Amino acid sequence: MNNISIRKMNELSKKKKKGFTLVELIIVIAIIAILAAIAIPKFGEIRENANVKSDIANAKDIQTAATAAVSNGTISLGSDVTIASVMNGGVIPTAKGSAAKAAGGVFTAHVETDGTVTVKAGGLEVFPTPVAPYTIQQ
Repeated sequence: MNNISIRKMNELSKKKKKGFTLVELIIVIAIIAILAAIAIPKFGEIRENANVKSDIANAKDIQTAATAAVSNGTISLGSDVTIASVMNGGVIPTAKGSAAKAAGGVFTAHVETDGTVTVKAGGLEVFPTPVAPYTIQQ
């Protein structure tokens, strides 16, 4: 009889080792929650930085197209340029950065009398020298 009870005890102890305890599961869930709380704000920052970099790249493309239009004689020096006239049927970009979106989100370009082109997104200068809030912090 003693052998039977020892055998059953061994079987019961083996069955208990199959799953996780409630405490172990709560600890794992807590660790995942902490990691998520750290990671989610970083994703927002990364997304905003990507949008700002996209705006700056679009502004560089617009500046290049405006400079080419000046050299072709399509537009004159000292004038405001519509983006549609500069892009020649290409896709007209809109600003994606939160500051430029809040200010209207449309790119505008101005050609100075000395030939330099300034590109703004919603009234904020994006190119050639982006200023805050368009400064990307490293």
